[in-house]
Amino acid sequence: MRAGHATSSPEPTPWPTGLHIVFFNRAFYPDITATSQLLTELCQDLVVRHGCSVTVVAGTPQTTINAPENQPSHQAAPDNLGSRIAILRARATRFSKRRLIGRITNYISYFVSAIFASFKVAGVDVVVSLTDPPIIPLVAYATAKRLNCPFVMVYQDVFPEVAQIAKNYKNRVIIGLLHRINCFVAQRADRVVALSETMKFKLIKEKSADGDKTVVISNWTDCSNIVPEDKRNPFSLSHGLADKFVVMHSGNIGLSQDFDLIIEAAARLKDKPDIIFVIVGDGVRKPDLQRKSKQLHLTNVVFFPYQPKELLRFSFAAADVFIVTLKNGLAGYLVPSKIYGILAAGRPYIAALEPASEVNDLTRKYRCGLLTRLADPDDLVRNILLLYGNRDLAGSLGANARAAALYFDRPARTEEYYRLFEHVTHSVRPKFSAFKRPFDVLLAGTGLLFSLPLWVLIIVAIKIDDGGPVFFSQDRVGRRGTVFESLKFRSMKAESNEKTEVFQASAGDRRITRVGRLLRNTAMDELPQLWNIFKGDMSFVGPRALMPTEVETRGNAGKAVSISDVPGYKVRQLVRPGLTGIAQIYADRDIRRRHKFKFDALYVKKQTFGLDLRLILVSFWITFRGKWEHRGRKV
Repeated sequence: MRAGHATSSPEPTPWPTGLHIVFFNRAFYPDITATSQLLTELCQDLVVRHGCSVTVVAGTPQTTINAPENQPSHQAAPDNLGSRIAILRARATRFSKRRLIGRITNYISYFVSAIFASFKVAGVDVVVSLTDPPIIPLVAYATAKRLNCPFVMVYQDVFPEVAQIAKNYKNRVIIGLLHRINCFVAQRADRVVALSETMKFKLIKEKSADGDKTVVISNWTDCSNIVPEDKRNPFSLSHGLADKFVVMHSGNIGLSQDFDLIIEAAARLKDKPDIIFVIVGDGVRKPDLQRKSKQLHLTNVVFFPYQPKELLRFSFAAADVFIVTLKNGLAGYLVPSKIYGILAAGRPYIAALEPASEVNDLTRKYRCGLLTRLADPDDLVRNILLLYGNRDLAGSLGANARAAALYFDRPARTEEYYRLFEHVTHSVRPKFSAFKRPFDVLLAGTGLLFSLPLWVLIIVAIKIDDGGPVFFSQDRVGRRGTVFESLKFRSMKAESNEKTEVFQASAGDRRITRVGRLLRNTAMDELPQLWNIFKGDMSFVGPRALMPTEVETRGNAGKAVSISDVPGYKVRQLVRPGLTGIAQIYADRDIRRRHKFKFDALYVKKQTFGLDLRLILVSFWITFRGKWEHRGRKV
């Protein structure tokens, strides 16, 4: 902006206050897998609680409850959140996950489709990737580079270790490729999120993640949705569970859990008719477990499908104890998110995991469950019978579980993500184009050489107009607060520059000379600043160079405050000031500085060589039309 006093024009349309965050993950609403539900809840909270805009590049739903058969390519988000959250459906195949070729085809089809979908994304503050599938972070990283914004990598699980251990996958070529992909994104992400301290340790040690950029944010539960309920409730009564001692597993019935341990424990307890094992959910292992239970004639094992979210409190309350398992070797590579719902329900659990795991640490800290040995059905049976015979112990552990759940409540954890995104947006150092400075030198040098005849005409015109000085020099604030001397052709009456306080020129300002008005309309008064650009004080594109003593009026009383006290002043100092920029072109000249500084902050975050070229071309068009002093729209 030109130095001067801002007129009291009406406030502009409010600038969006929240961040625009883009997530890449195949599973999202209405998919009902754990990762999908967590991401959906995170997006909802970012929008409703923190005023963000969210876009999710998601795949075709794989597991749903009464999902629509045909999902639109651009689908509105749940709960009528409107235009601030959008789902870009990257079309993918839906072959059975029980066969490896089907799983790989689903991954690749989503990956390719997500590449095309990513080009629909614009105006982004942060790009975030989860790990479904493990190759999708490459698309997210490329999108962040293209949009010149921070990239955050959120690890829900770590590959290829999960595939090797859970799925017994041994193809060395694919395992090596997945390892290199994970190392690549972990090393280049502006922030890495791990679900536990154990996972953080493994990411740093095995994937070379930067310890200073890696943070731990656990998954969560919604303590307002899942609450301790009475054992006798609609779910337990309708399924004949109200008078049974229910040992439950609820969630994905996949390859990472040791379900054989549960079936073997059930076989040892089949002579106790009032103890029943309930497995709620779906997954690739469910048919195998049903067949095995039938072969062993286990009438004490029953299966139920996924329960709608609004009924989870009742299905969870039907349990007397939960089983939480992971195969040996998976601790730190994934964290069973079902543990947080169990805590919220106020029910005890028995954990069959490695000693060094998030769940075992949580169990010891809050005394909310029992620990059992890995792959030892006899020890599992012993712990089940302990709680079966000691209901007071079970009740005490359940009460401790509910108290622990409050630490993992949804609002607190999703706010951690918001604070992380907000911090990384403002703290990641701007990425400067390698072409910016050489381009400035070349264009400024060329401009100085070819504009010399125009300089002669302007000098003569100024002398004829009022006979005063030709040039006007002034201290301006440059990058990182350095002060430099800016040179311009004088466009105001000479005595106007002798005041101790400097104010922005207003419409019809009487201080502007006749020649000065022409110079300001065409921006030719700034031709001498080509020398500032050539020296490196300025750039062609950047925030307007301000004066150290510049002031702004604030409030109805018109009190003058230092420009450095206006919010957003420090952010714009991260780059060199420029002759033109987003604020100079698109902001009304008479809006308040705090709004102009938001345009400057947008440039600081989004600057690219291509953006600079576009802004320069638009600036030439404004100069040709003589619109630089126009109040209102210039283009």
